[in-house]
Amino acid sequence: MICEEIKATVQKHTQDLRHSKEELNRLNQAIQRLTVEVDGTKSQEESASGSAKGKLVWLEAALQKAKQDMVRQLREYQELMIVKLGLEFEIAIYRKLLEGEESRLDLGFGAGNVSNAPTGLPGSASGPEALRPPGAGPSAVETSAPSGGYALCGSPGCVGGLRCSRSRGC
Repeated sequence: MICEEIKATVQKHTQDLRHSKEELNRLNQAIQRLTVEVDGTKSQEESASGSAKGKLVWLEAALQKAKQDMVRQLREYQELMIVKLGLEFEIAIYRKLLEGEESRLDLGFGAGNVSNAPTGLPGSASGPEALRPPGAGPSAVETSAPSGGYALCGSPGCVGGLRCSRSRGC
């Protein structure tokens, strides 16, 4: 009987040992699967991190280029504004000259023909007197055109200050 009990106990322990081995094999397989999964996830994370870092570098470079373009465009805009203001000032001066010559020559174009002409620059006299250097006489108004010719010839036949109606021209 003792022998049978020992056999039964040995069989039970052997069966328990088999179950433990099977469970251990299942756990080892699960560990291997999880290890492979973790390695794959790490690889994906590293790839995603590298991709994100690459995108970040690209975006920073694009931002820097956009800032440089914006600075360049701002400079160009400022330069154009300076040119525009200079041209507006020059137009105002030529309008003053034209008004002065019209009134001096009494051409009678009337106020309606030069409706957009300024009445005077801020802080200055109106008419050709505003364009004279301080202390200069009435004939000191500059009438030369930018090209070197005369914009206003001063003759009674001069129409609009650009061409004479006389046959000899200005």
